[in-house]
Amino acid sequence: MVVANEGVNVSLRRLRTGRKRTQEEIVGDLQACADRMYAEGEIARRATFSLRQYRKWEKANPPMPHPLSQRVLEMFFQRPVAELGFLPPAAIDTEKVHASQSVKARTLPGTPGTAVEIPSPIPFAPSVAAAPGEAGDPTNRRSALTILGGTALSPMTAPESVSADTVRHYTRQATHTELPAGEIESLELAVHQLAAAYQAHAPLELWPVVAANRHRAFGLREHRHTLREGRDIAHHAGMLSVIMAWIAHDMGRRDLVAALCDDAWHQGEQAQSLEVCAWAEDVRASDALYDNRPLDALTAATRGLAVAPRNSNAHIRLSAQLARAHARIGNGEAYTEAATVVHRYGEHIALHGAGLFSVDLVRVLSYDASSYIWLGDHARAQVAAVQAIEHYEATPSPHRAPTRLAIAQLDLALAHTAQDEPDAAIAVARRAFDGDRLVQSVRDRATQLRRSLLHRYSTLAEVRSFGEELRTLTS
Repeated sequence: MVVANEGVNVSLRRLRTGRKRTQEEIVGDLQACADRMYAEGEIARRATFSLRQYRKWEKANPPMPHPLSQRVLEMFFQRPVAELGFLPPAAIDTEKVHASQSVKARTLPGTPGTAVEIPSPIPFAPSVAAAPGEAGDPTNRRSALTILGGTALSPMTAPESVSADTVRHYTRQATHTELPAGEIESLELAVHQLAAAYQAHAPLELWPVVAANRHRAFGLREHRHTLREGRDIAHHAGMLSVIMAWIAHDMGRRDLVAALCDDAWHQGEQAQSLEVCAWAEDVRASDALYDNRPLDALTAATRGLAVAPRNSNAHIRLSAQLARAHARIGNGEAYTEAATVVHRYGEHIALHGAGLFSVDLVRVLSYDASSYIWLGDHARAQVAAVQAIEHYEATPSPHRAPTRLAIAQLDLALAHTAQDEPDAAIAVARRAFDGDRLVQSVRDRATQLRRSLLHRYSTLAEVRSFGEELRTLTS
């Protein structure tokens, strides 16, 4: 039943305010619930919610939501949709008809003060008598078939005139494409090659190559293509945007990171490839952590996990992102819980991984080192960092990750700094800058080290001198 008060759907509003949520916040909650239901297979298609749509629902006599939205609303509020203040369209129309066709008292002209009641017509009375044999059925079947048939199906209207060629024409239309042969396969190969070669090249070298391929994917959409080809193009376009987001992250272009992650997410939706959406949130989480936005990192990791295929590389990476986001916030209990899940995966993944979208045990160790630094457990941070460094330095050439090695070395320097070992901190930190891949995440961690050293040992000349070196390197 709709409960209205001065144009308000009180039922829905009361449930929202009872949860102490604004309209904007409840829309976000509903979207998160819809994403989870879609990821777990409870709904066949993704449901989307908007603030404008929700505001209409909180007005009196709100329109009945789409069946997909109804399922999400019922799951989220744990109530049938009828108890949320919605009426089926027929019920609303009936109210309007009764209001407009109610019995009215009118004063006849020329008869002052004389009121005559004129009854309204019977609601929904048919204006044309039902044809014999169709009485009691509100649907005129012959008229309905005429409307549905129209002219679109005219080649197949009479079964005796239909040929197999007519049917094959429909098939040819569904499979017709004007894409050059091999273009999609070439795009897929480019994604794999660029991801595999990512750590071996500087960001400025990679950018024009990835950007050219991303624009090539954009251009392929201009050609006539099949639905399957369209999904494949969207998938590869999304993965290319993820690679570009990582390059933007390494260059410190955080404005581009957000835009490219958004693009990758939407391309993944069009491709019906949730893994693309998950990889977009993996980049977003890392960028937020290094930009000192741990709550944004937590949000991105949670959103990515909601859509990442279970036990996939993206799912494991995002589980690790979730753990270190909790550590960065300082929530040790939540970190321990999340890290335990990640370490269970560690029993089944390789020690070293190759490529931008790999997952490996050494990355987990290096994430542990950073997390323990943030949680103030510097002894455990030192152990994890040393293990990660040893593994990274022993890594075969194709699997080397210079950025992750430098981060682990700077984490070890931070652990030495906190344990009153400034000389050891400076020595290991210098090793982090031996490579030629000084990306933004390394500069961010070096800045953190410089501040920590100067805060603790500002009177030491060697620390002040090294602080200036770090300032020059990170500027």
